[in-house]
Amino acid sequence: MELVKIKLGTSLFWYIYLLLCIGLFLGLYFGLRKKSKKVQYWVLFGFLALNFALHFLKLALPYYSDKGFPAVIRKSTFENICAVSTMIFPFIFINKKAKVMKDYMFYMGCVSGIAGCVAPLPTIGLPFYHPEVIRCYVCHAGIWIVPLLMVIFGFHKLDYRRIWKVIFVYFGVLALIMVNELILIRLGWVETGSLEEFFDPGDRDMGYAVGLPAGAEGVAKLILWLTPKAWKDPYVPILWQFFPMLIGGSLICLLMSMYWEHKHFKEDCIKLYKKTVEIYGILKNKILEMKARRKGGGEAQSDGASEEAADKSAPAEETQPSDGEEIKN
Repeated sequence: MELVKIKLGTSLFWYIYLLLCIGLFLGLYFGLRKKSKKVQYWVLFGFLALNFALHFLKLALPYYSDKGFPAVIRKSTFENICAVSTMIFPFIFINKKAKVMKDYMFYMGCVSGIAGCVAPLPTIGLPFYHPEVIRCYVCHAGIWIVPLLMVIFGFHKLDYRRIWKVIFVYFGVLALIMVNELILIRLGWVETGSLEEFFDPGDRDMGYAVGLPAGAEGVAKLILWLTPKAWKDPYVPILWQFFPMLIGGSLICLLMSMYWEHKHFKEDCIKLYKKTVEIYGILKNKILEMKARRKGGGEAQSDGASEEAADKSAPAEETQPSDGEEIKN
């Protein structure tokens, strides 16, 4: 049975599931690219709706139902980032005005969905044919495949200028996850012994809102380098991710958008360069004018002093008698 269990990077079926996810993306892309917009739209929405349904139907599986009620309810709430995506993506997709949320859907969906397929941690050790393994891969595949095809097929146009808004949406999602956990604790559906236990990053899957588990800190050295020491020893919930996401997250989103936004980005860079040159020229002229005024003022003062000296010396010369006048006298 060890040969058929999912193991990260060492199991044959781990690679097979990855290839199946890639194959599903390619199959949908080539199968839908020549179809009408209506067909494309409803197929993509159907995939999201399937994920939404599976998020609740999974409670019927023994893998979850054995946890007992009401603790099992937690698994169908906003438990983590992928759970939030599964529950809100169908509604974002059908909202034509939700541009920023669709940006979030693309960036975070692709990153978290692919990460979930590459590292399906909840399925590690389960047989490849286990229903939870299949559900996990289907749901995580949908989280990145649909947003990517949504942009490829033109249902949404990215704008790199909105990336900063996406970052703050992400922090809002982290806050939602934490509030969800607090509500479940208040209802008595989730147990916690103390605040220390609640804020233990190794005990809860909350999108790393409360920090990184001990085993992940070595992998995330760059992220922690961008986090002020006062915010990571101990971790300040959500806030510890502020600079890593604002800097690193924005850069990743920018790179992800470049395939579609490279012309827009280039145009803005050219405009920025021209504007910078224009401002530089204006400032340079202002400085030269100021120097000329100062120089002109100095010369004017010098000329005025010379004229004043000349005026004072002129009367003295006129009062001096000539040699003829002295003889007559």
